[in-house]
Amino acid sequence: MTAPRTTTMHRPANRPDVVTAVHGARWFTAAALAVGAVNYGYALLLTRLLDVGSYARFVAGQWLLLSAATVATVTVPWVLAQALARARSDAERGDAGRFAVITSIGGGLVMGGVVAAVATRFAGPATTLALALSTLLVYSTTVTAGWLQGGERMRALSLLHVVEVLTKMAVGVFLVVAFGLADTGALAAFGIGALPFLLWWPSLPRGSGRPWRSASANRDLWRRALGIARLQGLVALMAAVDVVLVTMLPTAPAQAASYQASVTLSRVPLFVAAAVSMAFFPALSRRRAGSRLSGSAVRMYVVVSLPLTATLATVPGPVLSTVFPAGYSMMSSLMAFTALTGFAIGAVNLAVTFSQAVDDYACARWQIAALAGYTLALLAGWHIDGVRGIAVGGALGAAGALALLLARLVHRQGTAFLRHTPLLEPLLLAALLVLLRPFPLVWLIAATAIGVRAVERFLRRPGAPDPAEDQTEITVGHAAVDPSAALPETPTDRPGGTMTHAKTDPANVEVLPAEERPGRLLVEAVWRGNARPAGDAALRHALRLARDNQVEGRLARAYPRQLADVLTEVGTANELFRENLVEVTGRLYAAGIPTVLIKADLAGDYVYGNFDLVVPDGRWEAACDALEGWYADRSTYWLERSTKVLLEPRSGPAAHLHTAVSWFGVPVLPTRRLFERAAPAGGAWLVPRPADELRIWLAHGLFQNLSLDLSELFAVRKLLAPDIVAEARREAVREGWAAGADRALAVAVGAMRGLDEGTPVRLPVPLPVGASLRVGAEHALHLLRNGRARAAAREAALRVPLVVAKRRRMLVS
Repeated sequence: MTAPRTTTMHRPANRPDVVTAVHGARWFTAAALAVGAVNYGYALLLTRLLDVGSYARFVAGQWLLLSAATVATVTVPWVLAQALARARSDAERGDAGRFAVITSIGGGLVMGGVVAAVATRFAGPATTLALALSTLLVYSTTVTAGWLQGGERMRALSLLHVVEVLTKMAVGVFLVVAFGLADTGALAAFGIGALPFLLWWPSLPRGSGRPWRSASANRDLWRRALGIARLQGLVALMAAVDVVLVTMLPTAPAQAASYQASVTLSRVPLFVAAAVSMAFFPALSRRRAGSRLSGSAVRMYVVVSLPLTATLATVPGPVLSTVFPAGYSMMSSLMAFTALTGFAIGAVNLAVTFSQAVDDYACARWQIAALAGYTLALLAGWHIDGVRGIAVGGALGAAGALALLLARLVHRQGTAFLRHTPLLEPLLLAALLVLLRPFPLVWLIAATAIGVRAVERFLRRPGAPDPAEDQTEITVGHAAVDPSAALPETPTDRPGGTMTHAKTDPANVEVLPAEERPGRLLVEAVWRGNARPAGDAALRHALRLARDNQVEGRLARAYPRQLADVLTEVGTANELFRENLVEVTGRLYAAGIPTVLIKADLAGDYVYGNFDLVVPDGRWEAACDALEGWYADRSTYWLERSTKVLLEPRSGPAAHLHTAVSWFGVPVLPTRRLFERAAPAGGAWLVPRPADELRIWLAHGLFQNLSLDLSELFAVRKLLAPDIVAEARREAVREGWAAGADRALAVAVGAMRGLDEGTPVRLPVPLPVGASLRVGAEHALHLLRNGRARAAAREAALRVPLVVAKRRRMLVS
């Protein structure tokens, strides 16, 4: 039976690329989990049906076959899928299909010979023949997979994969039990399981002239085929090299079997990555590099794979000994490392997919370097500690390979694909499993709950990768953008940033003209002083973005009639702010305690919730006593309990009293020098010297917020006189964070230039995470050199977790 001829391969009507990709990825991942469960059930069953030697040969042959199959399943079908996704006519689709037929059969013959040659090193003639024929069958049936993938018929393709693995398991067990074929029968089942794909062999559109010769001579398709084969072949080699090494090196059979069984369990993330990649690849092939669609793929991978990796890495020994025979006792010391290796290689696979989707085949050079480093780490581990050393070396080598390829991908495509990646919850769950590892029964309950949570979050919850949140993506070459791109809530992730925000519920989308989009309205009215006519709906959206950037007062003054209520709100709030500021500083002044007002602009740009005052060294408690009766509640934040107190009045903004310009208890600007240089401001308080004020704004972004909002850009812009900048830099050198100050200032100036020129700028402007980490290290070293060991230790201990927590909050807000 053949599938009906398909003359159009477009995605389903009225469904944007991302919706189709996300739903397809869910089908593929669900199928991957089912396939994985059956595969591992098959592997576990074979540990009972085969002796240790036969099982070791089976695993080596399985990974050899899977490596060859990986090249087949991503070379032939992915080239076909990409060609169908980009095709503009039936003739192009027909050429792509015929090219796939030619390369699948030819590739199957070549790879069958290669597999047979390698298999002779560890298997007999019958097993070698079974592996060669299975390889040919797997290659010959990949045309169906590519045709369905290119047509984005993900459900049909997913179900076929499930049928394939069920057939393989049933046939394999039958051949082993009924005919006693041991590892030969178990491996022959792989080829037989691929036969259902032949029932869906596509009927290709007819071509004119000599279509088969034309297809075989298509240079562009050959270039893509060779490029994808090179990239995915290197991934497959990375996934198989440790297993093959363990088989070929002189190891005890029980140790080799323990390692191979550990790898079999720990490679699940690789299959998840392959499933996500297959679903997203057609849509990614229509997008530019760094597409936000890539971020959805990363989230889908992480949501499932991180909890699974944590579970595998922490499996208690008694649980493993219950599942596996006594000959596999070494697994308990290997699983933690092989699980990390599996996650890293899966992530490598995903990163390579992003490169090949945009025809970036130069990635292969970096993969070769990564593979070389990974192999050297495996061999070094073997020489140090045998099989256990291979596991440790593999984990370190795979992590290094992932870091290398991610660095290249970020350099070429930006960081959009890493945004909104859910890391905090999986890491906390991993820590929980580590703590529960000594208690097998409790661990088993927790691991089950975590697994259910991961699957439920992935498939059901709104927090899972959601098509709606990605609908702001603009496809290259299309004039129209999705209507929801005009709605504020979640910032889009286009490289270089954007002011456009998107709502996650597109049900009642209001289409706004380009000139009324909230980002453009806000920039024109607030930054460039050009208040264009705008509808009430557009202004409401722009107002939400303005509040996020603490400039709602400026926007209201630009549209005083339409935003009269906001103008009144801001005016009332600023009156309360001034009243509380005057009363607090007046009381302190009367008590002989001067204050410096920091991080405040009295222009009435937004609704203040609090104001920050620095008091001299040793006068903090006296200041609190002087304000007794003014405040209704006194509290401290646990990380800043020795440097900051929050005083809440009965109405109006609160007063935050600081012992220094510090963040999380780590002082940045010396208090004494701040007061020596401060000047009166027409009230009972002082204000910082301009150079000090500039550093305070930059330090606030670097040490705490990891961003600069629009109000802070206004504040910095007023301080950009050359003499002020030069003085600020000299002071930053004295304080030990000059490099971080330079980096933050450069980002701010670049954002201002973009706003002045009208180019898209993401607001608030994110500061590089690396800059915040580096400035923490730079500042901690300065504190240590100056004898402030406790402050230096606090800076070093808190910087990474604080950056991670703040980054997580920025991504989910």
